[in-house]
Formats: sequence, structure tokens, C-alpha cells
Amino acid sequence: MARYQRPVLNLTASDVWGAACAAQRINGSYVKYIPDGEQGETNRQMIENFLANTDLITEADREQGEAVRKYYKGLTFKILQGKKLNDFDNTAMVIANRDVIESNYDVAVIASLPSCYARAVERDNNNRKLENARGGFIGRVGDKVKVNVEVVRSNFSQQWNVYFVSGVTTDDQAVFFSYREAIPSGKLVIAQGTVKAHRDNSTQLNRVKVI
Repeated sequence: MARYQRPVLNLTASDVWGAACAAQRINGSYVKYIPDGEQGETNRQMIENFLANTDLITEADREQGEAVRKYYKGLTFKILQGKKLNDFDNTAMVIANRDVIESNYDVAVIASLPSCYARAVERDNNNRKLENARGGFIGRVGDKVKVNVEVVRSNFSQQWNVYFVSGVTTDDQAVFFSYREAIPSGKLVIAQGTVKAHRDNSTQLNRVKVI
């Protein structure tokens, strides 16, 4: 008996990436499945519809698709700089460099990338905001301080069961501290605590109260 062979697709990359961004625009996020009893379509289903009639893909969708694709193509430079990519980013980079999409697996990966791209751009912007802070350190180790902080990110640590919050003060000083709950990115808070350490370009606070 002949072995089953998966059908090979022959899709233009710009169509697929544009369709993925069109699906993202409509759903507002990456929807992998629709629960029973609820209406709607997954991003993957929408992509199939857009590829069946590519006239429905707007020019803005195609431009956004090219921006997303360019971002993942650019991960090549991180490898050249000696940085190691995780498996997902490495797969995305390989797919982004293909001008013709020939497998359903590639389409499925691309479907998720506009949402991943939005998070990656936000993360990169936040990292730059912290790295570019030029206000210097806050106080001296042991000082009790109160600072106005724009929160840049909150990362949960399973090891310590706390959130590590990073932000920039109104005096352009990078600061980080642990806290019992997440604080949304972009929120302005008053952080009151004790200077624990000065690390690189950032001040670490201890025993922080958020007012």
C-alpha cells in the first residue's frame, strides 16, 4: 500500500503573512480554538478564507505582514551576534525566510506570529526604556526612599512566588523590586521602600509598599 503523502502547498509568502495579519486585525488576538457553543472563527480558519480570496487582504494587512515577517527575519542577526534563540523563534525565523509556503504547519505557525510580534515589540521597547534610563542610581544602600515609577514590566517568579517589577522613575532612573502582585505595564505608582543594591544601571528596592 502506498504511503500517504501530505499535499504540498504553493502559497505566496506575502499572501499568507498578510492573511495572518488580517485575522489578527479581526480577532484582536490569536484565537487558537473556539469553545463549544460559542461563535467565531479561529485565526487559522480566517486565514484559509482570506487565502481563498486574496482580494480581501487589505494593503494595510500586507504592510503589517511584511513588518512581522521582517522582524522574524531579523532574528538571523541575533544568531550572528552569538545569541541563542529558543526553538519557537528559530522556527519562525526559518519560515520568515521562505518566499513560498509549502506546508500547513508553516501556515499554522505564521497564524500565531502577529500576536507574538506585538508582544515582542512591546518587550523590546520596554527593554530599551530601561537600558536608556539616564537618571543614575537612587540614594544610597540602606536609604528609605519614595519614588514615582512608571511600570515597564512585571515578571512572575515561580521560584520566589513574587512578581519582579521593573520601571523608570520620573527622574529617569531605572528601578526594580519584588511585589506580591502584578502591576500593569504603563501604570504610574508610588513605590516606597529601602535601597537594597545598585546593579548595572538600576536600583533595587526592598520591602516595597506600592501606594
